Amino acid sequence: MDTKEIKELLKAFDESSSSYLKIKQDGFEIKFKKPEANQQVVVAAPVQSAPQPVAIATAPVNETQETVAAPAETKAVVPEDGEVVKAPLVGVFYSAPSPEEKPYVQVGDKVEEGQVLCLIEAMKMMSEITAPKAGVIKDIYAKNQDVVGFEEPLFLIG
Repeated sequence: MDTKEIKELLKAFDESSSSYLKIKQDGFEIKFKKPEANQQVVVAAPVQSAPQPVAIATAPVNETQETVAAPAETKAVVPEDGEVVKAPLVGVFYSAPSPEEKPYVQVGDKVEEGQVLCLIEAMKMMSEITAPKAGVIKDIYAKNQDVVGFEEPLFLIG
């Protein structure tokens, strides 16, 4: 599937009433999900799917090995009470608008519906992730600059 086909598929999906689309073709997997009313989403590049179990092989490159950032290990999320805010896309989690500024939210902060909780960067595009409801931040599952996956828990709001 080339870039033109992906763009046409994205346009057709955007004009449809569907909220989620997943396609597997030629070893690639593409997922589209429309944002909820209070979230902005950037669709990430296609991710090549691998058969299970996954075997990782590394090859020497000029007598050195390249290191690839792996997604952050996900905490087991079993909310006792509250709503889990999940990542709507794959990307890099940023807790603050810039390295010099304080985080958008911290554990214990009161938030209003629609308040920005964090940013996720995907393909040089920043997406604001907002609070789906008013409440208190009970837990933050991702750390600044972690790579987060699709539907990975980010916050617990109670």
